[in-house]
Amino acid sequence: MFYRYLLSYVVLLLIPILVIGLLVYRQFVGILQEEVTISHRHVLEQASAAMTAEFNEMNDIAIKLSARSELSPQRLNQSMFRALDAMETLRDMNASPFVRQFVYYAKGSDYFYSADTTYPVELFAEPFRQYGNWSSEDFMVHLRSLNKPTFVSAEPLESNELASGRVLTYLVPIPYNSPSPYGVLLFLVEEASVNKLLEGALKEQNGNSVIVNQDGQIITALRHEAYLESPKFQANIRKIASGGMTVATLDNDDSYVISTVKLQHTNWTYATLLPEEVFLHKTKHIQTLFVVSVLIVLCIGCALIYLLMRLNYNPVHQLLSFISKQWGEAVRNVQEAKEKIGHMAEDRQLLKQKLDSNKEAARNYLLLKLLRGQVADVRACNAEGGEIGIAFSKSLFFVALVDGLPASSDSRGLEKMYREHFECYQIDTMDEGKGIVICAIAPEETPALQERLLRLHQELMERCSGKVTIGVGGLYEEIHQIGKSYIEAATALDYKLIKGHNTLITYGGIQAENQSASWYPKEEMELLAQSMRQGDSAKVESILLKLQLYMEERPLPLHIARCICYDIFGCMIKTQDRLRLSQSAHIRYPDAFALAKFDTIHDLASLVRDICLQIKESTEAAPGGGSAEAWIAYIQEHYHDHAFSVERMAEHFSLSRSSLFASFKKLTGQTIMDYLDYYRLERAKRLLSNSDLRLKEIVEQIGYYDVSSFIRKFKQQADITPGEFRKLSLGRDDTASP
Repeated sequence: MFYRYLLSYVVLLLIPILVIGLLVYRQFVGILQEEVTISHRHVLEQASAAMTAEFNEMNDIAIKLSARSELSPQRLNQSMFRALDAMETLRDMNASPFVRQFVYYAKGSDYFYSADTTYPVELFAEPFRQYGNWSSEDFMVHLRSLNKPTFVSAEPLESNELASGRVLTYLVPIPYNSPSPYGVLLFLVEEASVNKLLEGALKEQNGNSVIVNQDGQIITALRHEAYLESPKFQANIRKIASGGMTVATLDNDDSYVISTVKLQHTNWTYATLLPEEVFLHKTKHIQTLFVVSVLIVLCIGCALIYLLMRLNYNPVHQLLSFISKQWGEAVRNVQEAKEKIGHMAEDRQLLKQKLDSNKEAARNYLLLKLLRGQVADVRACNAEGGEIGIAFSKSLFFVALVDGLPASSDSRGLEKMYREHFECYQIDTMDEGKGIVICAIAPEETPALQERLLRLHQELMERCSGKVTIGVGGLYEEIHQIGKSYIEAATALDYKLIKGHNTLITYGGIQAENQSASWYPKEEMELLAQSMRQGDSAKVESILLKLQLYMEERPLPLHIARCICYDIFGCMIKTQDRLRLSQSAHIRYPDAFALAKFDTIHDLASLVRDICLQIKESTEAAPGGGSAEAWIAYIQEHYHDHAFSVERMAEHFSLSRSSLFASFKKLTGQTIMDYLDYYRLERAKRLLSNSDLRLKEIVEQIGYYDVSSFIRKFKQQADITPGEFRKLSLGRDDTASP
């Protein structure tokens, strides 16, 4: 049941996590990819904007120089001094650091002019500016025929004035956008300067950035890789030339994310190439982080569910365990628990019905047991009488016998009257007109006892309008002496022959009147109790004979003789209780009614002798067959048997298992299996101390199967393991040796 509910709660946890997770995951990853794309495109646009700004600055320089007459061919051809004016004009045009150098050439002139010097045409094209992919003749032809701005792709250029070996050349006609230009302005831009802008658009080391013109030719590239010349790359560039993004597999079989931005005024395309795994690195990182987070939440949730389940279902588990223990068989689920509880409730209801129907009989039975002295103490009486309304809260007890009640009186009327003065219970009797009441008072109420009894007697005479006589027994602290108080009350009531009717007769008053016959064998009673405890049957017989002779030879009053007999019975009860003799020994308990009805001392003494002889026999033979000594001897003889069982032992002594189990525990104070374990462990200690046998051999010899079980039980008894016990035993022997 626990794991079924645990699984259901885990499923309930998984459903929202999976649903929310998938929705949020897809949405979040899509947004993240879009953000990465937009961010990358934004950076690319910034790089293209920076490049555009540089070109605009070069165009501004060309426009400004177009308005300067110092650069016209007519002015320059007048004299060489005009060349100085041209150089000064060029020097005034401060280009940005992006432009490495710019040079002016007037068509038809024999010189190139820079801010610092002039170059003859034949020297500029050959030794100073030698293009790797462009001959000097082609170079000059292109300059003389140029009529619109032209950008020459990056190519090798040998020059002592350049730090890099590759340059981009931007040729602008002068005047700017004139159909008949008379000069050309050459801007030389090192490829390294362009690459710095491209590196800003591409921070990842594994990627590449390129600039492609409107014809698909690569103007410049951050890294000149072979795949830039592949048809696949050219095709993908043309596909997204107007701007956008695509994923393509190039000649090196690697997947790249290609992003482009197109400049409208130049029709150039700025493109970046990133390996797909690099481009999606953040996305994959977030994906991994999301999955790990979901797993962590799931694990924590499952752990919390498990702990809360254990906490919440622990009472259910305890309830099922309790029901299983009470019922005697395993209860595995709530349905079975309901059935067992239902059965228990039915049994309890039936028991209550039976108890209610027999409550009066049970009440009278318990009160009769009190009169016979068969209840050992107040706690036992209250425990047995709790369900039937009998419980004593006060500690001093006495019995009152009433004679002269009307035949039609209420069966509980006497108790109701007495309860106004005492804590009491009435016993139903077969004698018409008589009633017996067991009363209890507190010690502080003792001085007013006589006054209360007199007042009660007066009330009884007024209500009954007859001859009412009350006999009251002695006051005792022990509840088992209620029987003695009954005998005394019956004896006191017998004195109505002398005292007359309508009198209150107390046993104490009779004793005061018979001082001459006050002999009581206290020493003999103490010696009798001692002999019974020691099991000295000869001594018991001798004391009983002596007491009988005393009672026969001396003129003792009847109440003294009866009290002596009852005290002998009390001695017997104490002896039986101390020796823990089972009630199954068929010992006759002292019957206070029988003692009150015997008329001769000889009959009373015979009864006492018979019961004492039964006590003697019961100490020598245990109830139901076998004695405690015989049972212990059987265990000590068969303790090493692995198949030892209480059933076999009960069969050996011809007893039922439950009877043997209960009798053994009552006589010894422990169960059979507890004593068996104790005796086996004691034998094990002896073998550990006096032999070199291995632990497994010792375990087999004393009747155990499992070594680990033996070690656990040994440690529970001795607080140390068998190995530690053997070491301590050997250590003591070594110390004791000379």
